[in-house]
Amino acid sequence: MNTTISSRTTTPQLGFDFPSGLAHSAGINKSGSKSISDLDLTNPTGIEAGEALSRMIVDDRVLHMGMTTWRALLDRAISLGHTELYPSDGSQVGLRTPGLRFGPIQRMPDLGPQYVIQSIFRNRLDSRLKAEEQVKSGRVLVQGTTKVELIVQQETITLCLFLGRKPVGAFELDLATLAASCLNDGASQAAASLATKLAMAFPDEDNLLITRSVQAAFDQVLKALGIGGLK
Repeated sequence: MNTTISSRTTTPQLGFDFPSGLAHSAGINKSGSKSISDLDLTNPTGIEAGEALSRMIVDDRVLHMGMTTWRALLDRAISLGHTELYPSDGSQVGLRTPGLRFGPIQRMPDLGPQYVIQSIFRNRLDSRLKAEEQVKSGRVLVQGTTKVELIVQQETITLCLFLGRKPVGAFELDLATLAASCLNDGASQAAASLATKLAMAFPDEDNLLITRSVQAAFDQVLKALGIGGLK
């Protein structure tokens, strides 16, 4: 009787059909400021920054996240203390720990800086408000002796109007709308909405001047929360 056992395997081979679409459309995050391929990282649809970034795939090789989304990668970097935006590779923007020369992300999508500032702003604002600290701007000149001041709450901002030292009006704004307007350099539907609301609330004031003053006051709020630099 032949008792020889054949070495040839008879086990069926399993086939895995991995989708290749992600790999072709993903950017690559690795050391080196020119590491991301020149794919379209803009936001032509105009949707909210966080939502747009959650649809953009990136292969992260620095924080070892592997294939993920830009939103998840930026959230992870921020949680690790990388909170400073800096110019890198010409017109590109990177993210690093304050005080360091480089960071784990040396080039990000166009909406990356806006999302980073929005995230850090919300985190630090929540911490201040939970500690029952007041968050507000200084009084910013509009024209003549007219000034504006912003007082920030959890979901709203109170815009106070002064004539000299005398308060002459107050108007409540949605925090998300004001933040979206000011963090997007005024080029958004939120900015147009803000300008319209200010014109209706303060019809006797120069709309352009008061809008610019409100944006300057919001910049002071950002600095009060330790957020400055690129926007």
